[in-house]
Amino acid sequence: MKMRPRPKGVWVVSSFYVISVGWTLFSFALVFSGAIKLTGEQEAYLASLTGMDWFFTFATGVVTLSAAISLFLLRRIAVTLFAVALALNVAVSTYYVMRTNWITAIGGAGSVGTLLGLLILVTVTLYARRLSKRGVLS
Repeated sequence: MKMRPRPKGVWVVSSFYVISVGWTLFSFALVFSGAIKLTGEQEAYLASLTGMDWFFTFATGVVTLSAAISLFLLRRIAVTLFAVALALNVAVSTYYVMRTNWITAIGGAGSVGTLLGLLILVTVTLYARRLSKRGVLS
């Protein structure tokens, strides 16, 4: 049985999320090693995070990376994982806006980046759903 080639969009989405998660981990390493100087607002924000905050940050990254890998493997579970990642992102972002100085810490550009990231995640979730309905994902 011959396998169909992966759609180009699958390569783009999977690569984007693997690179994004890698960049996030690298950024955390730079921040916590002291290689990047933080503003007072950023330091206050990081100091205000609880163990649960870090857990949900980590969990969101793991779910998103799992979704990207599942999509690359052309697995139907990718649709559910992207939907869960979207729900987690919205919930965690809303919580941070209400509980912390997150908006001040990330600034205007960070807010726009967050909204753009959510829009991309919505688009990717719909794309994965479409692939599943077309029988590309198994």
